[in-house]
Amino acid sequence: MKRRQLTFLILAALLIIVAAALAWRAERTRSTKRPEARNTTSVATFLDTMQGAAVAPFRLTYDVTGYLFFGSGSFVIAQLPNPPGTKVKTNRDGYSGSGRNSYLFRGTTGRIVQWIKIDTIVSACANFPISGNYETGAFGEPRCSRPSPFLPSNGFAEEDAGFVPNYVLQQVTEFAQMNTRRKTSIRSGYSRKFGRLLCLTQYSGQTTQTTCLDHEGNVVSWFMNNGSNFVSRVVLTSFTSHPTFHDFTPIVRPTSAFFLPAV
Repeated sequence: MKRRQLTFLILAALLIIVAAALAWRAERTRSTKRPEARNTTSVATFLDTMQGAAVAPFRLTYDVTGYLFFGSGSFVIAQLPNPPGTKVKTNRDGYSGSGRNSYLFRGTTGRIVQWIKIDTIVSACANFPISGNYETGAFGEPRCSRPSPFLPSNGFAEEDAGFVPNYVLQQVTEFAQMNTRRKTSIRSGYSRKFGRLLCLTQYSGQTTQTTCLDHEGNVVSWFMNNGSNFVSRVVLTSFTSHPTFHDFTPIVRPTSAFFLPAV
């Protein structure tokens, strides 16, 4: 009888140990999967928030450092969507567009670039070095070209790099599609000027980029470091939801046939 009781107790103890081991393993599996599921949802929500801001009227001013094609300086970016129900226009190149969009870049070296898109029509303004180059040269007076149909096949799309929010949205989207061992992280922040922030940090190889949005989805800051000497930075300095007529007017009277400002 005692031997049966001992055997029963041993079997019961083994069952308890096995059950505890299985429970621990199941909990560990759930704990390793939960962050990934939350992270995927959070990145998708982050992107949705950015895209929501991209359809609103605004006038944004950014200070930039090491920005693609332009270097360092400031951007004034304006957007005024067409009213709902407005018919989308298509030009002879098959490009469809609507609304008014513009940017004006003033570089720390004296460089000026303006790009205006109204529906499918664009015009450009720029000054060019009269000595030296775009990094160190002396610049002449800006000149502007007459409006012309937007032709992506002719390299016009490259000029859209000046629209900072769209460019940052593209960068965040590309990073989100990459496979990397390092997980993205999302945290809350606060700006005295722009209030509550949501910041996303992403990784691709040695490159790290951090993007912060305000509660409406506007890009407040963007920072990219490739792990060596290249750093690109964008900082929002002012925001209004009311662009003006002057934002979509060339800075000087157009006198030239259309040209692409060098970027």
